[in-house]
Amino acid sequence: MDSLNQIEIQNIRHICGHSTSFCDKINYFKTLTQDQNITEVLDSISTACTTLKTELSNML
Repeated sequence: MDSLNQIEIQNIRHICGHSTSFCDKINYFKTLTQDQNITEVLDSISTACTTLKTELSNML
């Protein structure tokens, strides 16, 4: 990972941006349901997206 080229860096930035959008959409979907099981699943997905974004950002 020491030698990323410009395209790879751009791809990582795009993934980070999309991850933020996914988290926003998932949080919106959580507001539409009262089912606790679905809310827990959406929480875990949102946490995974946030973790992915953080780890990718740390690579840059």
